[in-house]
Amino acid sequence: MKRFHRNLNIMSVFTALLLVCMLLFWRTFLNIAVTNVFLNGIIIGVAIFGIGLCFVNIFKLLPEYKWMHAYFDGHPGNGFAPRLLRPVSLVLHNKHIHMTTSDLTELLDLVAIRIEEDRDSVRYITNTLIFLGLLGTFWGLILTVGGFADLLMHIDFNNESVLQEMRFGMAGPLSGMATAFTSSLLGLAGSLTVSFLGLQLQFAQNTLFGELTDFMSKYVLQTSGTEKMIALSEHAPVNEDTYTQISDIYDTFVKNGYEVVDLIRIEGKYPAVIAIGTNEKLFIATLVDDVDVLNNVVKRFELCFADTLEGINIDIRVLSVSEFAIFDDNILGFSSVAELKKYLSNHKNVRPTTNQERSDFDAYAEYIGTAVNYLFKKDN
Repeated sequence: MKRFHRNLNIMSVFTALLLVCMLLFWRTFLNIAVTNVFLNGIIIGVAIFGIGLCFVNIFKLLPEYKWMHAYFDGHPGNGFAPRLLRPVSLVLHNKHIHMTTSDLTELLDLVAIRIEEDRDSVRYITNTLIFLGLLGTFWGLILTVGGFADLLMHIDFNNESVLQEMRFGMAGPLSGMATAFTSSLLGLAGSLTVSFLGLQLQFAQNTLFGELTDFMSKYVLQTSGTEKMIALSEHAPVNEDTYTQISDIYDTFVKNGYEVVDLIRIEGKYPAVIAIGTNEKLFIATLVDDVDVLNNVVKRFELCFADTLEGINIDIRVLSVSEFAIFDDNILGFSSVAELKKYLSNHKNVRPTTNQERSDFDAYAEYIGTAVNYLFKKDN
């Protein structure tokens, strides 16, 4: 966190000094800007956008830092990391999956790709500023050369007022030179400014990635010696899109008042979210499109509850997100996560209000968590 704040402070001080210089020399800056209002205005606007983007990206790292340190300090909470560390948080929330070094590499690569996307956007703005500066340079040179050519073609050296004509005729070529120099100056200054801020952003991102690597390496070492290791890549490839969909489903349940009791893998490879609501409602949200597999999961739950619960009828419902709509007695199919979100928003869970209701619900949630652990620990 100290490194993060140091980079942020450097960016803030640098931007403040830049702003002070502009205020102190505002007349000079204004004269430069109005030389070519159209082109110079675009260059200034792009530079301001780039500065703002650097600050937005570094502030986005703050919740990532907080989540990472909170989790590895023993305070994981219920939520996922905001964006960059979302794949890592999904795996860590799943108590039934333990990682090998190859899994760690795969996860870190996903995080590195997301970080690189933010860096590419800053690099693009820097290159755009350089391009606009060069564009203004050539534009100004064209105006200058064209102005001199036009002046020499139309001037009459036999006229007594030739010097006055040349004086007025030089206005065009000189304005072209002004456009060339001012646009180059603004483009280079803007690119240097955005590059410096982008460098500080990169330092902060590298710090986050380095600390994540250290934490995750310790996590792998701690779990590998005590429990059987199961490589995710050996059972089913888990790409970034899968992580995003499952985490969106998780967040949607939480947002609509449901209690997420576990994250599992059906048959060791199909990601699924187990959530419960009041009135003995149990939801299994997954990306599986195999009806037989889903029905088997429902039967396993029913047999477990039949053996352990008497007089309590738990409503088990599978919410499957796949390309093919699945409709069954216990299975409700959705073609996209967006459709599932709409369904859950229309069926929000009413949270317990009294102390007795909350106590009963907590006991119910604890029992469901135990049942899930019993049913799926062999698969995972």
